[in-house]
Amino acid sequence: MSRLSGLRTYLWPIVLGLALVGCAVGATKSSPDNPTSAGGLTPSVKDPEAGLVAVAPGFDIRKFKIIAVERFDVTDPGIKDDGDRRFAAKMSQVLQLELVRRLRESGLFQQVINASQTELTPADSPALRLRGAITRLGRGSQAARYFGGAYGAGRTRAQADMQLVEVPSGRVGLVTADRRVASMGAFGGSDDEHLEESFDDIARDLARFLVRLSKGEAPKEAR
Repeated sequence: MSRLSGLRTYLWPIVLGLALVGCAVGATKSSPDNPTSAGGLTPSVKDPEAGLVAVAPGFDIRKFKIIAVERFDVTDPGIKDDGDRRFAAKMSQVLQLELVRRLRESGLFQQVINASQTELTPADSPALRLRGAITRLGRGSQAARYFGGAYGAGRTRAQADMQLVEVPSGRVGLVTADRRVASMGAFGGSDDEHLEESFDDIARDLARFLVRLSKGEAPKEAR
């Protein structure tokens, strides 16, 4: 066996092992940056699913059978050029679609409206609007993730700050801030894959939290 062949034989299991380990590790929770306040509420209570939350006194989600999910603006200061803006628009749509899907799957509401496709009318009240902003959208570096992802190098960053707003009163009933980071994946994982997974996780966990809230379970400290 040639020296080159021997080196390939030695390195291949290592590369394959790193790829397989990367596949098994997805986005993870991280502490939100500068949570957004709305309606006099600031998300500050840690919850294992929703991140940081604050619930208005007397807010009862069971009163609302309709929810309209709006498109989130991307306010990350790292958005600089047209390419960044196109990517941001794509990720905003991903989050909106995942929120619609997860809320429908939860069975909590009789109707879940994609506000980009259907307008919420006065006849639909009482209802809720889910609105907010993507305050962190970091694409990281796939090359850095490939060589140092196990140590957090090149990680992607996603944060969504959300509010549930009552219709027609405009009262804010709930605010949340949830942040995810990802640095592991097959050959570093693509920016799109990591961020799409992060936004899916954010949508899934918000829906789970709202179901808990509907059962009278107060936000609880993450362990």
